[in-house]
Amino acid sequence: MPSRRIPFAGVRKAISQRLQPGFHEALPVALMAEYSADRLLEHRRMLGNRVSFTAYGVKAAALALREMPEMNVTLEGDELVYHDDVNIAVAVHTPRGLRAPVVREADKKTLIEISSLIDEYAEKGRSGEITLAQQSGHSFTVTNLGMMGITYFTPIINPPDTAILGMGATKPQIIPTNSGWRIAYIGYLTLVFDHRAIDGVPAAKFLSIISKFLENPQQLEV
Repeated sequence: MPSRRIPFAGVRKAISQRLQPGFHEALPVALMAEYSADRLLEHRRMLGNRVSFTAYGVKAAALALREMPEMNVTLEGDELVYHDDVNIAVAVHTPRGLRAPVVREADKKTLIEISSLIDEYAEKGRSGEITLAQQSGHSFTVTNLGMMGITYFTPIINPPDTAILGMGATKPQIIPTNSGWRIAYIGYLTLVFDHRAIDGVPAAKFLSIISKFLENPQQLEV
């Protein structure tokens, strides 16, 4: 069967050019963590499964950014820009490639509002209606491959951001107890950060805060 060749151009090339600084110029470091997802799953059931796991991640990251404003930073040229607003980009797969529309003021939105907006972006992505304006003005990005069964992965930082959160699957594990064993659900997170702007200890603290919010989802309703 003959090989098929197509030009590396258009959307694929544009995505490559946009993400290159996040890989070739950044000094990326990845931190990985597990969290207990039992309460999150129960909380999601209480909301009628209307909230996506990505929305939980966005809100947890938003509140963690509010708690650690030094993490809400972009690197623009030779300047570190610290932001007051918490605007989080969300990776959305579309037939024409990856898009990252922004949930603006995510710290002030409810879980249902965030989830509805992500669903709206996903629908716009399928019809090619996500605009450049909807993808601008972010300072942090969340991407989720959990639905594909992935646990850990190291996403590329989305410029001008200095960090990105990768959400993995939520999987059952057998946990030993004093009386035998039980089934517990565990979630997986990866934080990739640019060491030019962020040091390891604050990054680790930030990831720990995100994990604690996901383990106590009732706190995400503030």
